[in-house]
Amino acid sequence: MKSFDSRAYSINDFVEWESQKALELNPRFQRRSVWSPNAKSYLMDTILRGKPMPKIFIRQKINVTTKTSIREVVDGQQRLRTILSFIKDGFTVSKRHHPEYGGVLFSNLPPEVQAQLLSYEVAVDLLINLPDAEILDIFGRLNSYAIVLNEQERINANHFSSFKVTADIIGRKYSDYWVRQGIMSPRDVVRMQEVNLVADLLIAMREGIQPKKRIKAYYDIYEKEGAYEDDVQEVTRKFDAIISMIGTLYPEGIAESEFSRNHVFYSLFTAVAHCFFGLKDSTDKRVALWSTAAVQSARTGLDRVEEMFEIAGSDVTKLTPSEREFIQDSRRATTDGPVRKRRTTFLLGLMG
Repeated sequence: MKSFDSRAYSINDFVEWESQKALELNPRFQRRSVWSPNAKSYLMDTILRGKPMPKIFIRQKINVTTKTSIREVVDGQQRLRTILSFIKDGFTVSKRHHPEYGGVLFSNLPPEVQAQLLSYEVAVDLLINLPDAEILDIFGRLNSYAIVLNEQERINANHFSSFKVTADIIGRKYSDYWVRQGIMSPRDVVRMQEVNLVADLLIAMREGIQPKKRIKAYYDIYEKEGAYEDDVQEVTRKFDAIISMIGTLYPEGIAESEFSRNHVFYSLFTAVAHCFFGLKDSTDKRVALWSTAAVQSARTGLDRVEEMFEIAGSDVTKLTPSEREFIQDSRRATTDGPVRKRRTTFLLGLMG
């Protein structure tokens, strides 16, 4: 027998229930975690933009004597606390999340925006008069079917800074590009590996080449207030310029080349980034890619990479020591900081 009912309630319904003391946000089995200001801002930005949020689970207890209902929030209390606090002018959305309405209290928003927000519908699974044991069994079953999150999915679930938003936006913007160029599979994109790659590249553009294992550390650093104030449009413009130059160097695409390998693409990207903007702490010579002749010369040099891998497959002794080192750096410890720096330096040498 079905033990739940799926419904949609407006935010205004929750406001009314709270004012009538018909909403219980502290049932004994609910988690007590407290959201950061960034997390609260990101949720309200989601709602202001009319995008969906995860469903909420509520147990409705009916008192047959008084003919009243009490709604206990089984899962989603932090989301509802955040929404209700915003409605009461408890905080504002960050300008980094919403440039138009950031810093504006709910009561000062345009009336039509207030109305849209109050009308926003929240998906709810309603559990009617179920005992605690039944509710715990339901959540045990839900968790049994849940996909284990990978590292990037865990990062995205717990970070809300402007850096996170920028990496998400650029990752999605180029989702077709990553697949078309053979850098990752459609499933990789579904599991947010394109965001992981973009975050890695953005960190290199800002901090210089870093080991991949430092991605989460930088997400944590940038989460702190004031730690990442870079202009999203400017960062995106620079990223676009680098991708565009890679397209100019390889008008036929890189899908059939060694540069379609994730870690080798990283080094091609950082090499071009250094030519355009300079990488922090790098002493490598910057190649001027401002003329057709310079681009053609750089492409001719980069073509050696394909030759190197082909030669390495039969007789690695025919390669120079630096070429052998590049091949080795493309096969072992490929995401370590020093290895990444050596690969970038080698490619810049070919280009210039």
